[in-house]
Amino acid sequence: MKTYLISQVSEMYHLPTTTLRYYEDLGLLYDIPRKGNRRAYTQQHLDRLGSICCFKNTGMTLSELQTLFSYSEHGGDLDKIVDLLDQHCQEVDEQLTLLKQNQQHIKRKLHFYQDIRTAEQTNTPLPDWDNYRSRTFH
Repeated sequence: MKTYLISQVSEMYHLPTTTLRYYEDLGLLYDIPRKGNRRAYTQQHLDRLGSICCFKNTGMTLSELQTLFSYSEHGGDLDKIVDLLDQHCQEVDEQLTLLKQNQQHIKRKLHFYQDIRTAEQTNTPLPDWDNYRSRTFH
């Protein structure tokens, strides 16, 4: 079975080794065997860390992660887990909506400034921002 040192895992997931140790202290990562005095992460640990990163990157708190993972470790209140995931999914949907709105604004600005550059290069009148305010760009 292939194993990975904490430094390798840190590099693969772009996380400081202190964060990996902290996740271990919180019980998010557990049963990490040792080879000598070094941690030896397995694919199972990497899979778990991938889930942790997914949920963290979308705004789930460490406390919520502990609640989420408590079911797979100890059983527990499945309704609470489903509610947590449902709420988190709704929050991610809201984040995506906001990101798409922000992206559209950035695209408007991009086109506006590209058109300013073109106007300056061709000695034509500068564009008016009012003409971009409500346009949709793909």
